[in-house]
Amino acid sequence: MIIEEVLFYTVKLEELHHFYGVTLGMPVSELQPSEGTFTLQAGTTRMVFKQWSTASEAANRTVEPFYHFAWMIPRNQFQEAKQWAASRVTLSTDGERDETYSNNWDSHSLYFEDPAGNIVELIAHHRENNEQQRAFSAAAILQVCEIGLVSEDVPAAVKELDKVGLARWGEGSDTFSPVGDRRGLFIVVKQERVWFFSSQKALIFPLEAVIRDVGRLQFDGNGRLCRQPSTLVRHF
Repeated sequence: MIIEEVLFYTVKLEELHHFYGVTLGMPVSELQPSEGTFTLQAGTTRMVFKQWSTASEAANRTVEPFYHFAWMIPRNQFQEAKQWAASRVTLSTDGERDETYSNNWDSHSLYFEDPAGNIVELIAHHRENNEQQRAFSAAAILQVCEIGLVSEDVPAAVKELDKVGLARWGEGSDTFSPVGDRRGLFIVVKQERVWFFSSQKALIFPLEAVIRDVGRLQFDGNGRLCRQPSTLVRHF
């Protein structure tokens, strides 16, 4: 599953623009005041951040939106990536750990939060053939490979994704199910489940994603899936 584009909402548009463009040194578009957006290029994936106050779903909501997503990095550069991240942000911890290894996935991960509370993960899948020899930098980030998708009913959400051709990957449960494959996953979690390496409980906020060979998927403020054939606005 290839995630070509993703759209997240935020109440901290300017702070995120500075964080990703200056703190992390990633390529970002100019802020678009009329649309309340900017675009971040994360490897091959376009990430659009949109001002929450412009979203119809914002009405009567008091909680600021936040999401979980992961960037894939070269399988041989996890420690370099960790040093790069730690020099720019505070790494999230679980007890005394600031990284984790998954036996099932054969992957190393670290986490940090951006100014809007988005839970950002850097993950090296060691079974992927994506080694790089140049020094790690923001330019070595390969793509968005995970999007957290929060639902009140995880099995039902997994079934809806299966209807558009996206199958569950590996084992799942009533509270956690990955959908897709290593190159791209929806991490479907139950509402109020605590995110890994975070104290934040998962909450439902609208988001959009363009999946190669599937199209545009829109999830509303109740976590419902709508499939649309159009693509997201591009600013590059």
